[in-house]
Amino acid sequence: MKKEDTFLLSIIKNILENRLTYGYKKVTAMVNNKIQEKHGKVNKKRIYIIFKNKGLLLPKTEVQRREHTGTGKIITLHSNTRWCSDGFEIRFFNDEKVYVAFSLDC
Repeated sequence: MKKEDTFLLSIIKNILENRLTYGYKKVTAMVNNKIQEKHGKVNKKRIYIIFKNKGLLLPKTEVQRREHTGTGKIITLHSNTRWCSDGFEIRFFNDEKVYVAFSLDC
């Protein structure tokens, strides 16, 4: 580990004592606020590597996906609640254009 990384690690641990749920991006912002005047900015990738090497990364949460089988039908209770629209352009050989747009009340 580099000498600068041990310096950053001490700052990171100091921040994480009070903010256990902060990830590397928020910690990077807080580290930069503390040391920017004297040492310049620190890249978030560098903080990420320190987090990874020291086992400080938070576990990723699994996204719960719901099972849905589409029927292809749109059903609404009453009119004027769901609309769909589309548009396209037709270009002719003589460089004239016709624009077509429509909207439907589903």
